[in-house]
Amino acid sequence: MSSQDHHHRHHHEGDHHHQHHHHHTHEAGSVAPASWVGPDGRVYHSHDGLAPHSHEPIYSPGFFSKRAPPLVDRNFKERAFTVGIGGPVGTGKTALMLALCQFLRDKYSLAAVTNDIFTKEDGEFLVKHGALPEQRIRAVETGGCPHAAIREDISINLGPLEELSNLYKTDILLCESGGDNLAANFSRELADYIIYRIFW
Repeated sequence: MSSQDHHHRHHHEGDHHHQHHHHHTHEAGSVAPASWVGPDGRVYHSHDGLAPHSHEPIYSPGFFSKRAPPLVDRNFKERAFTVGIGGPVGTGKTALMLALCQFLRDKYSLAAVTNDIFTKEDGEFLVKHGALPEQRIRAVETGGCPHAAIREDISINLGPLEELSNLYKTDILLCESGGDNLAANFSRELADYIIYRIFW
């Protein structure tokens, strides 16, 4: 079991405001990303170049009628219609990306962005199987929080999607999330339509 060193800094200024910083030292001697409590009471952390973000507890599966609606002011001239494909590891997200590319590429101008935590293997899989010309496929390494890259800090995906959209005048963009848990959904700022695979 890895050892943990906790360093707490407390600031007492009459209102007893407390700011907590936690550093976790792991077996290899590396220091994990610091976490802190923000003004809103949420616990934030930042790592792998992502903006600071929190992970909200999810107490129920929610309601279909209360899902976030598509954006009404979306400018499709800046970025083509974007389909987000999410789901846990091993459910067939990349296989679905390949099938969609094969089915749609003769009718529409397509491009694809894949997400992996520390590799580019999903993008390489699409290139190997000729899903699209290689220059229309971008592979993004998200680091340790793949859900943050499609939800809290989408810039790491938004950049290549906008670039591909402008370069190839795409009709449809496909964006595959890194394999994650059942709570990882796409921000409406990133995906106009969301497909979620939960089995293979």
